[in-house]
Amino acid sequence: MPLYQYSARDEQGKKIDGMMPAQNKAELAHTLKNQGMLLVFAMAKKEKSEQKWQGIAIWKRVSLTEKMMFIKHMAVMVKAGMPIPRILDILALQTNSRYFKEVLNSIKEEIKSGKSLADSMEKYPKVFPPLFSSAIRIGEIGGNLEEVLELLSVQLQKEHEIRSKIKGAMIYPSVIVVAMVIIAILLMILVVPNLIKVFSDMEIELPLSTRIIIGTSNFMTNHIILTLGITIAIPIAFLMFKSTVFGKNFLHFVYLRIPVVGGIVKKVNTARFARTLSSLLKSGVAIVNALDIIANSLDNIYFKQALKFAGEHVQKGSPLHEAIDKYPNLFPPIVTQMIKVGEETGSSEQIMAQLADFYEKEVDEITKNLSSIIEPALIMVIGGAVGFFAISVIQPMYTVMDYMG
Repeated sequence: MPLYQYSARDEQGKKIDGMMPAQNKAELAHTLKNQGMLLVFAMAKKEKSEQKWQGIAIWKRVSLTEKMMFIKHMAVMVKAGMPIPRILDILALQTNSRYFKEVLNSIKEEIKSGKSLADSMEKYPKVFPPLFSSAIRIGEIGGNLEEVLELLSVQLQKEHEIRSKIKGAMIYPSVIVVAMVIIAILLMILVVPNLIKVFSDMEIELPLSTRIIIGTSNFMTNHIILTLGITIAIPIAFLMFKSTVFGKNFLHFVYLRIPVVGGIVKKVNTARFARTLSSLLKSGVAIVNALDIIANSLDNIYFKQALKFAGEHVQKGSPLHEAIDKYPNLFPPIVTQMIKVGEETGSSEQIMAQLADFYEKEVDEITKNLSSIIEPALIMVIGGAVGFFAISVIQPMYTVMDYMG
C-alpha cells in the first residue's frame, strides 16, 4: 500500500501536514474526512527501489505522439470488447519505444495480479500523468472506460496539434539564428585576420568599432578550442539554468512579458486548461481534483500556482470564476465570464470545450502569422550586425583616403 504525504485543513481551517498509507487519493480523502479534515494536497511517496530505478531511467521519455496513438488504439480495442491485458500485449508489440514497451508489459502483469488499470498507470507518472490515471479510474468505476479513453484521445490530439504548430513556427527563426552564429564565427576566424594585416600596414589609429572586431577576432583565432567550447557551453548552461527552480520562475516570468511571446504563452496555457477541465468534468472527475491535475500538467509555473490557488478556493466552497478573477494578468475577462456562465447554468463541460476551441483557433492564427512577425525583427538584427561590420571595415579606409588627400 503506497504511503501518501498530505496537506489537509481541519474544521477551524488550520493546515495540517502528515503522512498516511492508502490505496489511492480517494481513500486518503475519505479517511481524513472521517477524522474531520479536508484533503488539500497529496503525493505518493515511492519506495527506495522504485526511486532508484526511475532515477537511472530519468533520461527515458515517451513522446506525446506515442501516448496519443496508444490511447486512440486502446479506445478502439476496448470498444471491441477485448480484455485489457490482451490490448496491452498488442500495443506493446506495436510501439517503437523500448522503454514504453517495458512499461506496458509491466502494467499488463500488474493487471493480471489483480490491480486496476488506473492504479497500474499511477506507478509511472512520467509516462502517464495524473490526467490519465484519474480519468481512467473514474471510467473503471463508472463502467464507461471506452468514453473516457475517447475523451483522452481528443485531449491528446488537441495538445499535439498546439505543440506541433508552435514548434513548426519556431523552426525558421531557430535556423536563421544558428546560421548567423556560424557565419559570425567563420568571419572572425577566417576573414578578419586578413583585414588585420591590411590595417597594420596603414599605421593609423583605428575606430573603436574596428578595434572591438579585431580584438574579438584575435581572441577567437588564438583560442579556437576555447571559442568552440564557449559556443557549445552557452546553450548547455541555458538548459541547466532552465531546469532549476529559480531558472524556471525567472524564464516563465520573462516569457509572459515579452511582446507576442507572452500572448502565445497565455493562450496556449488557457486552451490547455479549458480543454483538460472539460475532458475531466465529462469523465466525472470532481472539480477540485481536476484543478489539481491540470495544475500539475501545465508548463508555466504562474498558471500552476493560479490553479493550485483556485483548487483550494473551490474546496472552501467558493465558485471557480472568483478564484480565476484574481489573476487578470493570466486569464482575460472572457475566461472568467464564460466560467461564471457555465457555473450558473450547470454547463461547465460544454462552456470549457467552447473556450478551448476559441483559444486553440487563436493559437492557430498566431502561429500562422508568427513568421511574418519574427521576420522583420530578424532582418533588423541581421542588418544591424552586417552594418556594424561593414562600417568597422570601411571607416579606416576613409581615414586613409583623407590622410592621403
